[in-house]
Amino acid sequence: MDTFEKMFSVKEVAGILGVSRDSVVRLVRRGYLKCLVLPQMGGIGRNPGRRFREGEVRRFLNLHER
Repeated sequence: MDTFEKMFSVKEVAGILGVSRDSVVRLVRRGYLKCLVLPQMGGIGRNPGRRFREGEVRRFLNLHER
C-alpha cells in the first residue's frame, strides 16, 4: 500500500518559513522550491492552487538553515 505525504498550501509554507506568501511564490518562480500546481476551478484572475510536499519543504529548510 502506498503512503501519502502531507501537502502544504502557500499560506502554510509561508508560516513554516516565516515569510510572506509572495515570498513563497517568488521562491517557486526562481526554482528554489518545487510545488504541484492544481487546475483552476473557475473565477477570473485567480492564482493557481499550489501544494508543497512535506519532503520538499524539509529539503528547502535543510539547505537554507541559518
